[in-house]
Amino acid sequence: MASPIISGQLNAEERQILADAILKAPRKPEVVVEVGTWLGGGSTLTFLQALHQNGTGHLWGVEADRSVYERMMANLATLGPEMLERFTPLFGFSDDVLPRWIAGQKKPLQIDVAFLDGGNSPLEQIREFEILDPHFSVGARLFSHDAFCRKGKWLVPYLSRLDNWEAQVLSISETGLMSARKIAAQPSPESWRAARAHLLRMRLQPIELAAHFTPSFVIRALLPLVPRRLARRLTEGVS
Repeated sequence: MASPIISGQLNAEERQILADAILKAPRKPEVVVEVGTWLGGGSTLTFLQALHQNGTGHLWGVEADRSVYERMMANLATLGPEMLERFTPLFGFSDDVLPRWIAGQKKPLQIDVAFLDGGNSPLEQIREFEILDPHFSVGARLFSHDAFCRKGKWLVPYLSRLDNWEAQVLSISETGLMSARKIAAQPSPESWRAARAHLLRMRLQPIELAAHFTPSFVIRALLPLVPRRLARRLTEGVS
């Protein structure tokens, strides 16, 4: 009987890039973290298959939606039960779950690969990066999905201004995949100040201030009143 197909939000080329970060790393990754598992059939399954092939390493996956979390666990139990020993699911919001996870790990914690694909807030990815960054080893890989969309539009320019990271956006899908590598333990003070200043300018953009201070129920009420393409552009950044 053929294995069921699980819906995923990455295309085949994006999945291969994530797999290669595991399979072609100079040193076999031991600690892999992802934020946003969706139904388990995209990045989660890709990472687990690569770790299983390597014969070493573990994946921690953060998911904040209870119904998605439960379906993801059921899907993985069906598709890859032999790989589940390499997976620890973490339920909750990343800014709460990640610090608790880090506090419970052996010291010193060294993260080899991370993939950020959580909610649509651009500040969320920045906060996740700031939580994880002290624990990335030099040479660690960082990926984020939807780099062309609203949720990814702060992290890419922020990382690009830190001189201890090399970052690029791969145009292999409509939404874009960011690929970055840590090349030094710490940024120079000048590059750190430049990154923080640029982040502040992005946070003060009128559309971001409006999104921050407008109650969510008002936004939900207004979106049906605008054209669908415009609504998608405002919420996701996709034309």
